[in-house]
Amino acid sequence: MKHKGFIFDMDGVVVDNHKFHFKAWMEFSKKYKFPLDSKIYRDTYNGKTNADLFRMIFGEISLEEIQNYGAEKENLYQTLYKQEMKPHLGIIEFFQYLKSKQMKLALGTSAPTMNVNFTLDNLNLRSYFDVIIDGSMVTQGKPHPEVYELCAKGLDFSPKDCIVFEDSIAGLQSGKAAGCSILGVATSHTVEELKPHVEQIISDFTDSLVFTL
Repeated sequence: MKHKGFIFDMDGVVVDNHKFHFKAWMEFSKKYKFPLDSKIYRDTYNGKTNADLFRMIFGEISLEEIQNYGAEKENLYQTLYKQEMKPHLGIIEFFQYLKSKQMKLALGTSAPTMNVNFTLDNLNLRSYFDVIIDGSMVTQGKPHPEVYELCAKGLDFSPKDCIVFEDSIAGLQSGKAAGCSILGVATSHTVEELKPHVEQIISDFTDSLVFTL
């Protein structure tokens, strides 16, 4: 295979769950009376950490307030998603294929630890990943390259030997800035929206393209 390290974003890549995050954010926005719609969500929210988002919404708030708002919003999301959660189409088979080739895998996400644990443990996905970097482990969210730099470092590979699977434009920019190859997953954005940012795009992991990487 062309790459040694395979790095996956979580929301929109490992799981196709954005409509549930959007529903939770809409409930949260109605309660706290800040503007939000599908366009704002797609263009502004994807890829950012909760700390970045809550400071954007509420201004310079304390760490305790960020944690409290985060728990409230993520509890809404988990309640909405838990009964319908499932791995993205074809990704288990792709993970198994990569492991059969002795490839190393990392998860690089802006999501908080509580959502990473919720997703990986409920879907029994944790064992596939050699490295897990979440939003609590970075000081700067996407499009800053930190999360993917840390993933490559944890895998003990140069970023140029790694490929990042991302659904958000900010995430694709993050992976590219880190020096990794990038592949777009058309879940939170359409293929047409992703095309200016990435050459290789899939809709899900049944696409034969992923087995050529």
